[in-house]
Amino acid sequence: MPSGPRSCGEVGFGAYTGPVYFMMHGVRDEERARELAAALHAALYEDLEPLSRAVPPAP
Repeated sequence: MPSGPRSCGEVGFGAYTGPVYFMMHGVRDEERARELAAALHAALYEDLEPLSRAVPPAP
């Protein structure tokens, strides 16, 4: 039987282990791009508050 993370179910088939990239188009300025990038980064670590502030719900 193989050893390592796959045999333990820690990493599934096709799991991506590289860095995560977000492409942003049409962002009005660098400050807004940084705000969105920080909010997306926080969301990766289960902190959704910055994302909810940066992108309010649609009317």
